[in-house]
Amino acid sequence: MKFKRLATIGLCSTLLLTLVACSQVQKSSDGTTDTSITQAQSNQVSWKATYSNMNSKPSEEEVRKVLAAYLDEDSVDAFFNLVNDYNETVGSVGLTGDFSTFTKNEYDVEKISNLWTPKKGDFVGTNCRINSYCLLRNSIEIPKLEKDDSLLFVDNDAIDKGKVFGAEDKDAFDILFSRVKTEAITDVKVHAAKMEQFLSQFKFSENARMLSVVVHDDLDGQSLFIGHVGILVPSEDGYLFVEKITFEEPYQAIKFATKEDCYKYLDTKYENYTGEGLAKPFIMDNDKWVQL
Repeated sequence: MKFKRLATIGLCSTLLLTLVACSQVQKSSDGTTDTSITQAQSNQVSWKATYSNMNSKPSEEEVRKVLAAYLDEDSVDAFFNLVNDYNETVGSVGLTGDFSTFTKNEYDVEKISNLWTPKKGDFVGTNCRINSYCLLRNSIEIPKLEKDDSLLFVDNDAIDKGKVFGAEDKDAFDILFSRVKTEAITDVKVHAAKMEQFLSQFKFSENARMLSVVVHDDLDGQSLFIGHVGILVPSEDGYLFVEKITFEEPYQAIKFATKEDCYKYLDTKYENYTGEGLAKPFIMDNDKWVQL
């Protein structure tokens, strides 16, 4: 995956594909690629928000209540089983409970890995797509389509080793997050139309909305792929967005005043997931392109 054009030709395909497994790539001042996985936002942002890693009983109960208003109890329970397992394993790295102002977060992936690996072995944990499907699986209708799961091998390995889903759910997961064929063009409108056409085959919830960051890839033919995804639901003060940042990095529940603020957050966070000859990433709200 040529996000920001990887400088080291010898990188293995596993790493290249992991870069779209809800991970971040950053480029240093000398133009080389830094594959450290962090979340970083400028202090100067065009949206206002508060966030929690749900690392306390009160914050868990608060988020659970909001999600349960729009999602079935079994899905919310399954999601929080994953949240609590992660937080109980690595929560000592400084994950937050109470909601606090959100502009810039950086998580210590090395410390997290040092806590996770001795307890979990070769199970890498779960990422944005797995958690989003966990929440939505009983709220959306997924047709029996031909799937292209070639970029989901890390996800599927995690699902198997963590016994996250059964065979039927895993197949539906692979269909929902399949690669979508596209053209060798940088015009986002062209790619967004193809993604709208693909996602229009699914019946989504109007309240628990799937917000996706779609990236353009030309590693093995021209295709589109959901590189990051989370769930947005209405709340008393606006909207609540829940996401698992990467396999390594934690869960975040973020309160936004408007849907547009959440769109801006995602657009800002992933704006550099591109490269020469590739279209810039774009946001989908369920099956509709978000034009910012």
